[in-house]
Amino acid sequence: MTRHNPNTHARSAADALGRLLREVQSGRAGWDHPHTARQAAEDLARTAEGLAGAAQQLAAALAAMEHTGLARPRGAARQDADALLRAGQAATTAAGHLRQARRAMH
Repeated sequence: MTRHNPNTHARSAADALGRLLREVQSGRAGWDHPHTARQAAEDLARTAEGLAGAAQQLAAALAAMEHTGLARPRGAARQDADALLRAGQAATTAAGHLRQARRAMH
């Protein structure tokens, strides 16, 4: 089976979050009930968890590319991977904060 490019999923998720933000900022969409606000916090927590996992997988892919010579020079590739791992950690923290906010809304 041929592997596919996961960038299509990343682009779709980024586009969806961009649309969400534009709709809310323009007033065409909004959270008008506590239930929808709680659900949005949970969905955003799931999104942050997905971001964390994807960033960590991307860091692992860069490390693998480094071994095959496809990545940037060794030091630069390590910095790239470290930055992705830090982004993943921040996204994990964000997911925790979103879940805490959701529980506080209960």
